[in-house]
Amino acid sequence: MFILEEPMSRFRVLGAALLLLSAAACGGGGGEPSAAPATDLGAVVPVEGCGPDSYVDPADLSPDRKIARCEAGTPAAQPLKEPATIRMTSASRSSSLAPIFVGMAQGEFEKENLKIEFSVLPFADAMPQLAAGRVDVSYGGTEAGLFNAVSQGLDIKWVLGNFVEPKAADLSQPQTGLWARRDIFSDPADPDLKELKGKTLGSTVGAASAIAYPMDKALREHGITLGDMEIKQLPAADLMTALSNKAIDTAWLLDPYWLAAADQPDSYVLVGGQPAGEPLGGFYAGKSMIEERPEVLQAFVRAYIRTVNTYLDGDYIKDDKVLDAMAEGTQQPRDSLTRTPSLTFDWEIRQGTGESEQKVFIAFKTVKYADVIAEDRYVDRSFYARAVGHSAS
Repeated sequence: MFILEEPMSRFRVLGAALLLLSAAACGGGGGEPSAAPATDLGAVVPVEGCGPDSYVDPADLSPDRKIARCEAGTPAAQPLKEPATIRMTSASRSSSLAPIFVGMAQGEFEKENLKIEFSVLPFADAMPQLAAGRVDVSYGGTEAGLFNAVSQGLDIKWVLGNFVEPKAADLSQPQTGLWARRDIFSDPADPDLKELKGKTLGSTVGAASAIAYPMDKALREHGITLGDMEIKQLPAADLMTALSNKAIDTAWLLDPYWLAAADQPDSYVLVGGQPAGEPLGGFYAGKSMIEERPEVLQAFVRAYIRTVNTYLDGDYIKDDKVLDAMAEGTQQPRDSLTRTPSLTFDWEIRQGTGESEQKVFIAFKTVKYADVIAEDRYVDRSFYARAVGHSAS
């Protein structure tokens, strides 16, 4: 069983931010990457049950590539000598956190001698907490807040991917994505996406969100950009209502909110989705894990990967024990969860995703710099690679 804490206080967030600003003013570094972890995890060794299919070249962005997998029950647990607690945050109790909720319910983290303390905290607010060591791991998308934090010298790394949308390449299949009202087009039965120019777009985070990249990509395929639309920021739960009330013309609808649009195909149409085969978020760690307790982070990654291999490879939503854990963790009704398709969990991080995200953020000035930050300053693949017996170098 895992611990669900109350949303983290904004005063605690502010305090951490002030401490970081003070440290930056007094210390050197100038935003350089941090030193190697204080604890040596030793040589990478082969892992039973994790063969060649457990690691895919990060440069392989092909939508039909084989997603990394090990055998069920692997990699085997290597319990820490002493119990450890991981303080984890997420902006919401998303169904994409199934590996956490299921892993805790099935005791996979306990096997590593780990306890998870979960708090709800917006991703941008979690960045200073991660850097200050008040939070160990945060879940979210590759938002502008991450890159702003890294550009300011905060030592935060993307260490695990999250998922790919299995139907992303086929917009005839309802899914998370950019949905539009049909009545905004001159021919509702055959929408011309060029007509989205000047229309309103609802989003939870706007142009600072990880989904700014796929939204802009979808629009560019039709000769317009995200900059040609008026963005309105609204809570995820309010976007469908705003669409139906005609307060907005389009919206990026997440699970399970797109179900309402899919139920009304004569009124709404899916016009863009997540890039096929490319995770846009995952888990981020600060120095409290990477430098000071890398063995704890390694245990967390190992349990996460084992959970995916054992319980979440395939149509997991039909498994009652998985569904029970997700219903408890997400606080969503079981019937809502069963109506959304199972995700394809991908713990790996593709090469170039962060660069693509940054280019959109720079264009919209949602980051405070003008040149793309090198990947090695915000990505660390070594933990998931080591967990499956592969050297990321």
